[in-house]
Amino acid sequence: MSYRFQGICIDSVTIHNYQEILPTSLVLQVEDFLPPSGSFDNVCLRRYLLNIKNYEEEDANSNMTLANRLRIAFKNMQPDTICGKFPQAELPLKRRLRCVAEYLIRSGEFDKVRDEKGKLIKKRGNLGKLVVLYKPLPKLLESLAKQNLLEK
Repeated sequence: MSYRFQGICIDSVTIHNYQEILPTSLVLQVEDFLPPSGSFDNVCLRRYLLNIKNYEEEDANSNMTLANRLRIAFKNMQPDTICGKFPQAELPLKRRLRCVAEYLIRSGEFDKVRDEKGKLIKKRGNLGKLVVLYKPLPKLLESLAKQNLLEK
């Protein structure tokens, strides 16, 4: 189970009590989506938390979360594409990894590579389509270190 969700019953989290129940990292991740600036109600908040939890849970095939698979693939801190890091992955897995990459962007561990004008820099992927370049941020290494996933 994800360390951020240990001891948390997602069904008990509401837009009114989330700050008392969730760890700070999750509070910061969800508060932009909550009223008054956001549009989440209790159902949306719980669904979002469940999605995050699923991204952080272990994948049965690798005994590792998809988020950690991405973190480890990018631990060299070099920008690359999902296709570049997972060239043998099937299309459904690549889609899931892109969703997880978006989650890691919101958690401050990844960013998309942009030029000086703020335009996304893309690269031709294995199938000849333009794909986004992701760049890891220092928080990615912190997450790996917290979980003892960095070689010493």
